[in-house]
Amino acid sequence: MQIMGDAISQQMTSVLAEAAAASSTASRGSPTQQVGALYNSYLDTDRIEAAGLAPIAGELARLDAVDSKEALAAYLGTFSARTGQWPFVEISVFPDLSDVTRNAVYMEMGSRTLTIGAIYESPEDSPLRTIYRDYAAAMLEAADVPPDRARAAAASALAIDTMLHAGELDPVKKVDRRNVNNPRTNAQLRAESAGFAVDAYLQSMGFQVPDRVILIDPDAASTLGRVMETFTLDQLKDYLRLRLLQSFAPVLTSKLEGPKRQVNIALLGAYADKPREASAVGFLQGAMGQPLGHLYVDNFFSRPQEGAGIDMIRRIQAEFRKRVEANDWMAPETRDAALEKVDALYYRVGYPDRWIDYGDVEIGADPVQNAINLHQFDMARMVAMQGSPVEHWAFSDPLHTLPTIVNAAYDPLINGFEVTAAIAQPPIFSPERDAPLYFCRLGAIIGHEMTHGFDTGGRNFDAKGNLRNWWTPSDEARFDAETQKLIDQAGAYEVLPGAFVNGGLTVTENLADIGGITLAHAALMNYLAEHPDENVEIDGLDPSQRCFIAFSQLWAEQRSDGAMRAQLEDNHAPSNYRAFAPLQHLDAFYDAFDIHAGDPMWLAPEKRIDIW
Repeated sequence: MQIMGDAISQQMTSVLAEAAAASSTASRGSPTQQVGALYNSYLDTDRIEAAGLAPIAGELARLDAVDSKEALAAYLGTFSARTGQWPFVEISVFPDLSDVTRNAVYMEMGSRTLTIGAIYESPEDSPLRTIYRDYAAAMLEAADVPPDRARAAAASALAIDTMLHAGELDPVKKVDRRNVNNPRTNAQLRAESAGFAVDAYLQSMGFQVPDRVILIDPDAASTLGRVMETFTLDQLKDYLRLRLLQSFAPVLTSKLEGPKRQVNIALLGAYADKPREASAVGFLQGAMGQPLGHLYVDNFFSRPQEGAGIDMIRRIQAEFRKRVEANDWMAPETRDAALEKVDALYYRVGYPDRWIDYGDVEIGADPVQNAINLHQFDMARMVAMQGSPVEHWAFSDPLHTLPTIVNAAYDPLINGFEVTAAIAQPPIFSPERDAPLYFCRLGAIIGHEMTHGFDTGGRNFDAKGNLRNWWTPSDEARFDAETQKLIDQAGAYEVLPGAFVNGGLTVTENLADIGGITLAHAALMNYLAEHPDENVEIDGLDPSQRCFIAFSQLWAEQRSDGAMRAQLEDNHAPSNYRAFAPLQHLDAFYDAFDIHAGDPMWLAPEKRIDIW
């Protein structure tokens, strides 16, 4: 969906330019003042270059002052609060998987220096590991670390990240959310993370030491303990120096841009040299997503768009309900629970009823201090959730549901989904065009999100969002047999020579794709029955044909081979697979294009799934 992304980027660039021009006269603490001031500080490259590394001198001094591993634990909490990054392990607060009426504290493996898992699974002398070491050393040398020390630090950083990667739960096992619900008492957590002062770590972020922490990765605490025992204090500090440079690189001297450019070319085969104004969009979205989203919605989203989106959701939900009602393979009690879940679906389109108030965050001329202030604000919000009543803040997920992100996302803990303002735009959503185009683009995405509540992972949550098995054993067995067909289909697809889709990892998304286009097409047919004047051929194509072509066009993109290989580690299959594979399970697709056995798009009936 690169075309769509470019269009939204252009819209946001215009929003940022307007905010920048008006920031000096806007009300202090308003979205216009804060977004505009942050944008201006990011664009002030003369100031950034002149400052060099001086803006993070205090951060480096704070790291240098750590004189023991016990002190390192407390420092790590401060590190995360000031950088927004989570080396070693990550702490989060969200509703308890087993009781969504209360918040719980979670721990999982933190992020790696580079995100491509194949680096850490390859042999010691592999090209991938050489790329990592070269990048890490170049980053440290750019910050005036002597070459010999930088190379040694790069080697130990790679060893640390390799150990952390090994401690992460197999992504295929994470598909079943029951595997990420691993409660530990405080005493158990301390025992498993031997050598790491867990209490000091949590308290340094502002948390009360909890009686109970849920491990998303069952080995997170024990892996953390092993890292602390295996590596020296100096090696751990050098690793954190690297991560510190990474964290602030977007608002520091361009000397740090060279290593990033080289590693992207080496790993992905390409690097986009964007103008500073273009890269500002991603930075602002990550740093201050809701205030930016507020301005975006005010400029580019309307009530008619919202109303048309809600109408389509209701049509698709009605079709889903009808299909569940008619389901003949589920036991009555399973079907009743499924209907309850369909009826309880929460959904929103565009933007939230209430926006997060950033008004007290100081945003000035120093981009590094701005970033620190914003990270500390985010940390304080999360800490305040501990022990507080559960609240859902719509369109606030920084990775999935900010109004400016081209996406829609389902959350099993609220049994609902949000469709962002940015995705409800042309060419994905154009209500003034013929119905097949928008039903089978945005409508298919909406159906996709609904289906997530009933996919391999989502089906383990009930209508209230609690992790609870409401399936009979025979129904589970039937469901698993059907989804195995998707695992086999995807696993046989060769994306690049010798590189195949991971069927077990992508099964939830592949099932949701099928559900999405199935529900969207059925809802389209119902809509056309109500509006027969729109049931016409256009350019020699009938509505069903235009529907399925529009769906395939949704996934059109270009990727380098390196980026494609990296995509294979994601739970979403590559777009060139998603463009056709879901359609092979729809009888309506075969009818629309008169496809028969022996044709390239034919999939034998026994290999097609029949769930919803």
